[in-house]
Amino acid sequence: MDTGDNIKQAWADVRNDASDTNWYVKCLLGYSLEKNDEIVLVGQGSGSLSELKTQLEDDKILFGVIRVRAVDDHGSKRAKFVFIVFMGSDAPSMRRARASTDKSEFVRFFNGYHIEIYVDNKEDLSEEAITSILHSSAGAHKPQRYEF
Repeated sequence: MDTGDNIKQAWADVRNDASDTNWYVKCLLGYSLEKNDEIVLVGQGSGSLSELKTQLEDDKILFGVIRVRAVDDHGSKRAKFVFIVFMGSDAPSMRRARASTDKSEFVRFFNGYHIEIYVDNKEDLSEEAITSILHSSAGAHKPQRYEF
């Protein structure tokens, strides 16, 4: 997987607690006619999950990450990274097949994420769904809430 400097920097920004950037979406299947394996940065931002969801379109296949903060009553805030696999319901079947084989490259690139969530429509990507998965994967020190 060829990752340009802007893509590497976007991932570094998401992982950096001092950065306001808390999400970015990478498009696997933004293939050009000249470069069939070209990967493009679709977006990044410092807004909420709903801002990220504006990038999700039914004919696209996207891989991305959002940073969520786990907060407990003792004032501790820990970053949690959620790896999102979005396979739009109207994405062509050949692109869906290609994405299935290329997913392992994205898993390696987004090293250090805490949970993975797979959705095929943006309505299924919600704070409640992510919170539920994060709670079920938490250890003994469970946070009281998550900030998106």
